[in-house]
Amino acid sequence: MASGMSQATVTSEALVKDSLKSIANIDQGLQGGNAFLEVNPDAREQAKARDLERANGNVRGFLHGVPIALKDVFETSGKMQTSAGSRALVGLPTKKNAKVVDNLLNAGAVIVGKTNMSELSNFRSDVPVDGWSSRGGQTLNPHRLGGQVAGSSSGSAVAVAQGHVPLALGVETNGSIIAPAAYNGVFGVKTTAGLVSTEGVMTSSRLDAVGTFTRNIRDAAEALNAMTQTTVYTAGLKPDALQGKRIGYTPVPELTQEEARDPAIRADKKHFEDAIQLLASKGAVMVPITAPDADVSRQTYHQYNAALMAGIKPRLEAYLATREGLPVKSLSELIAFNERDRRPGEPDQDLLALINGLQLTDEQRESLWASVIPTFRNALDKPLNEHKLDAIVSNFQSHSYYGAAAAGYPGISVPSGMDEEGMPTAIHLCGTGNSEATLLSIAYGYEQASQAIQEPAFKPGVPQTSSV
Repeated sequence: MASGMSQATVTSEALVKDSLKSIANIDQGLQGGNAFLEVNPDAREQAKARDLERANGNVRGFLHGVPIALKDVFETSGKMQTSAGSRALVGLPTKKNAKVVDNLLNAGAVIVGKTNMSELSNFRSDVPVDGWSSRGGQTLNPHRLGGQVAGSSSGSAVAVAQGHVPLALGVETNGSIIAPAAYNGVFGVKTTAGLVSTEGVMTSSRLDAVGTFTRNIRDAAEALNAMTQTTVYTAGLKPDALQGKRIGYTPVPELTQEEARDPAIRADKKHFEDAIQLLASKGAVMVPITAPDADVSRQTYHQYNAALMAGIKPRLEAYLATREGLPVKSLSELIAFNERDRRPGEPDQDLLALINGLQLTDEQRESLWASVIPTFRNALDKPLNEHKLDAIVSNFQSHSYYGAAAAGYPGISVPSGMDEEGMPTAIHLCGTGNSEATLLSIAYGYEQASQAIQEPAFKPGVPQTSSV
C-alpha cells in the first residue's frame, strides 16, 4: 500500500478477493497465524462500490479501496461481531460503527474482517495467554513456530505480518500494540490517549489508545491522517527526516551472563546499538540520557496497576449497558457464563473474579490516577525538555513502552532486524503527548536507511505491490 491506490493498476475487488483468499487458505491453514476471528461477508460488494466510485472519478484518498482489518473491540454495523474475543459477548451485532471506523470507511477503506486478540484485552486470567481467546483460539507468530506473539492486539499484528492486509487497527492499554508489533516484525503506532476517538470501542482504561499495524511508516501516517481527518502526519516523511533531530537514548549496559545466553536480548542489544549509529549517520544528534523511568518508584507502578484494575469493571459494565442482544449485561454474568461454558484446557478467570470484587469509589479511582499519571509524564518530559529532545529511542527489551503508555504518550515499535532464532527485534520511539508527527518522521528516516523489516517464514500468497 506504500503509494496508495491513486495510480493503481489493480481493482479493489481483486485486492479484497486476494485478501479473503489468503485468510481462508493461509491464516486458517496449517501454516497460518490464526489471526482472524471472522471475515466481512459484505467486503466484496463494498470493494465493488469503491471501484465504481473510482471509475466515476471519485477517489476518496490514499485508502480508497484498500482492505483493512480491525481488532475485535471496534464496533461495526452489519453482520460481524464485536466481542473482545469472548464467547460470552457474542450476540446481536452492533447497530453502528465506532467513530474511527466511520472515518476509515469515509476515507474509502474496505474492512475484510475482525482479528483475534487476547480475550478481554488480557484481563481474564492471572496467568494470561497472549493471543488466545475463547472465540478464536491461539494466534501464532508467523516467524517461528512457538514464538511469542504478544498481546492483546495479537491478531492485528499477525494479519499484517503475514500480508493478509496492509493495515490493521489495534488498541493499547499498555504494550498491546507495541509488543505484538515488535514480536511479529511490523510497525506498531500507539497514539496519544484521546487523539483518536474511542467512541464505539470496547476499552479497558481511560488511557487506552487506538493505533495501527503496517509494514511501512507511510501507510501508518496515511492511516492516522484518515483516522483524525487531518493531513499532518505525512508532512515529515522526507529524505532528510533525521537531519538535526535530537534523539535521546540510554546506553545498554553490558549483559549479565544470564542475559547473554538469551538470543533475543543479545540481538536486541546489538541492533539497538547499530540503530544509534545509523541514526547519527543520517544527521540525527544522539544524546545519551538516564533512563526516563529511573526515578519512578515501585510504589508508583503498584498504584498505576491498582488504578488500572479498579477501572475495568465500571468501564466494561458501562459498555455492556449500551449493547443489545448479548447473553450477559454485567461482569458477574460474564464470569458465570464463562464458568458454564468453560472447555478443557482453557485458562482460568481468576483475574476477572478479582476485578469483579474491587469496591473502589469513583473518587478513589480518580485519586489513584491523579497520583500516578503526572509522575509518568514528568519522567518523560523532564529529559525531553532538559536536553531539548525531539524523541527518545530505546531497545524494545528495556520495556520503555510501559512508562510511555502509563503517561498516555505516543510510541512506535520499529523493526530493527532478526535474532539467530528467526524472531524479529525492534526499537521503540516515544515522545511527549501529541508528538506523533515527529515520531513518524524519525521512524521513516530510520526505516528508509535500515530496511530492517523482513518477511515471515510462512509467507502467504497475497501480492505485496507498491501500487497498493
